Amino acid sequence: MIQLMKKLFLIPLFLTLFSCIGSDTEFLPGTISEANSKKLLIKEYRPTYNKVTINQGEYEIVEAFTTFKLNSKNDQTINKSFFAFSIRIKNLKTGEEGLSLEDSDHSEFLDFHCDFCGGINNDNFVLYYDDISKRESLDSIKIGFKDRNRNEKVVYFIQKK
Repeated sequence: MIQLMKKLFLIPLFLTLFSCIGSDTEFLPGTISEANSKKLLIKEYRPTYNKVTINQGEYEIVEAFTTFKLNSKNDQTINKSFFAFSIRIKNLKTGEEGLSLEDSDHSEFLDFHCDFCGGINNDNFVLYYDDISKRESLDSIKIGFKDRNRNEKVVYFIQKK
């Protein structure tokens, strides 16, 4: 019953969200391959731990990278006024990408170690950077992953050389 109520709540939320987003909106690339093919990839990173627990779910960190995005679908110019650090994960139990519904309260189980800079974009965890000068000097990034008991495992993402 609770699962059904959650799903019924999400339907109007998604409808509202999609009605507010224009058809010309360009999103961040979801993978290193996509970012590279669109010439948006800045750097790749490797985690100090490949497996993490988020709430009750076990996840594998598949890839981590910094990227630009395009201005819009109609304007294919690279938007260099900001960049993002993106982490792609996979649920080890289901094999699906992204957080499962029961682990989806990322504000409770993820610590981006910054104020208002992190979130979820499609199925990836994303940190946004407005200071473009950091893109070359950003050699490591710290994110905390918490289990259901709020025990935090800090993972460092180190820039690949």
